[in-house]
Amino acid sequence: MLRDAMCRLPGFATWPCDELNPLWRTGNTGYPSDAIPISQLSPRIEHRIRSAFDRQARSHQCDVLVEKTCANCLRPQFVRKCFPNAKFLQIVRNVVDTTSSTVGRWNAPSDYRYLLQKARFVPLRDLPRTVARAAIRRICRGGAPQARPWGPVLSADVLPAGALLSESAYAALQWMECVRRTDEMLAELPATQSCTIKYEQFVVDPAPALIAAMAQLNFNVDSADVDVATGPVHRRSVGRGQGMMDAQTQSILETHAANIMHRHGYKLDVED
Repeated sequence: MLRDAMCRLPGFATWPCDELNPLWRTGNTGYPSDAIPISQLSPRIEHRIRSAFDRQARSHQCDVLVEKTCANCLRPQFVRKCFPNAKFLQIVRNVVDTTSSTVGRWNAPSDYRYLLQKARFVPLRDLPRTVARAAIRRICRGGAPQARPWGPVLSADVLPAGALLSESAYAALQWMECVRRTDEMLAELPATQSCTIKYEQFVVDPAPALIAAMAQLNFNVDSADVDVATGPVHRRSVGRGQGMMDAQTQSILETHAANIMHRHGYKLDVED
């Protein structure tokens, strides 16, 4: 909703699909996780990624090209190295609702038309490995979550040794690692290059939240345009995960994510 609201503003545009992970994995389709380090960003890979962005920006003749790929939260330094002047808008959502939403998407039927739409942005030389990787993940759907994840693929070193994770527990680890890594990178940036907003505040009062975020990032926007852009924003998903967190997930968050949740004003109370 945040990305869509931004892209309704004059001068802003985005890509015709939700996630561009295959493009970001250019030259790294075989890397075992989405936490791709800067050492994997060669000048050639950087050029190929930046060229794709340049083509998309020219096609829309936009001032600002917005891109939202969830897996980038596991490799924020990689993205920053590729686009050192980019501005980062982080939206953080309650972990209980996030894990519930992730599990729901995990088990939803595949939208093959949408997958074909995304395939347009996969570099041709990477297409065979990208298709094979996607097929393997679909085939492994009946196995353990760490073998068939939906969303950002975690590196092995953040997974509990020897533990068979539930879908919810893996999704909670995704939330933890994505927020942690992004927080660390954003802390290095000047205030005009990064901004963080809470999902719950945005959906309850979206226009002021978006105006404040745009102002911090030095984008001039008209309040009337923001009112129109945020019109479709809704709060129906707030609290959707209440009571749906299993004991393993709660234990993982209590042990490893307490500081992160506290930093963003959340507490692990699945009943509230």
